Amino acid sequence: MMIKIERASPPEDTELDKKRKKELRKIRKLIESGELKSNDFRSLWSDAKVKKFLYESQHGKCCYCERTRDKIEVDVEHFRPKAEVEEAEDHPGYWWLAYSWENLLIACKKCNQKYKKSKFPLKHGSERAYEENSDLGKEEPILINPLEEDPEEFIEYDLSAKFMAKAVGKCERGRRMIADELTGINDEKVMEERAQMYKEYRICAYLKNNGNSEQRSMGSESLCTYISLCSEFSGFARFYFRKKGLI
Repeated sequence: MMIKIERASPPEDTELDKKRKKELRKIRKLIESGELKSNDFRSLWSDAKVKKFLYESQHGKCCYCERTRDKIEVDVEHFRPKAEVEEAEDHPGYWWLAYSWENLLIACKKCNQKYKKSKFPLKHGSERAYEENSDLGKEEPILINPLEEDPEEFIEYDLSAKFMAKAVGKCERGRRMIADELTGINDEKVMEERAQMYKEYRICAYLKNNGNSEQRSMGSESLCTYISLCSEFSGFARFYFRKKGLI
């Protein structure tokens, strides 16, 4: 499950901050001439301090599938695509947000490059922002923004034997986000890894409910670890233990 991301104030001495205005002036001119291409963006978000801040803010996990860096390669992800939008052929991309902290996340390469890519669908009838001074508040994205919203309000899991640990939507928006494959939350490999954790959670729950005092203590300690924001799939863990009445 995606998790809600709580950030401290970002650092101010990064390449992103020092050169943002200059790069946006260049991009703005290319937009005006109709010549902007994806590779025209200078990747200021690759600054080591930027990546470190984003990575630590997310507890070392992909913002979409919650896998950890020891298993995955990571990208700096633009929540709103910077150079094009798959659902709107005439859209130049949200170029003015290319260097905005509020638009940057850490995602695994699979979620970013296989699933999300340049997709950014909106709710039917929603007004899309096309220009630098557009009101983003009028947009109603399908993709959940973990910086502004709590994904646990939109996503839950099917714990049946047939669909063990498969993410499902709690509402229409959650269902569409999953159906449109905007993230790798139900990627086969991710589901396999969640299913393995599900087995561990079941053992933990059994010890908490049926073990002796030492086993219950061990179960409590394990539960605290599983639901910690620093743990892989902690959103799934919280869902499971909440269903069991243990948190």
